Amino acid sequence: MTSGVAWGGQWEHPACGAAGEAVWDDEDTAVSGHDCGLDGEVTWSAEWQCHRCGAAGDDRFDDDTTTHADHECDEDDEEVAA
Repeated sequence: MTSGVAWGGQWEHPACGAAGEAVWDDEDTAVSGHDCGLDGEVTWSAEWQCHRCGAAGDDRFDDDTTTHADHECDEDDEEVAA
């Protein structure tokens, strides 16, 4: 986890009622691995957090999406200046 940002979230497939959860690094792809054969999209509801400065956010997206927190942590800059 080079960016210091981690994601965690839940996925669901309304067509069959399946659900699950996962944790992954920023800029990785959220993949449920769910393939029941029924129509409808698997969707994610997820949150991210920066372990360096504590910033956080959330997002909703479809399965097989590469996540980007769009967070530029200036925690490293403050440590260098100190």
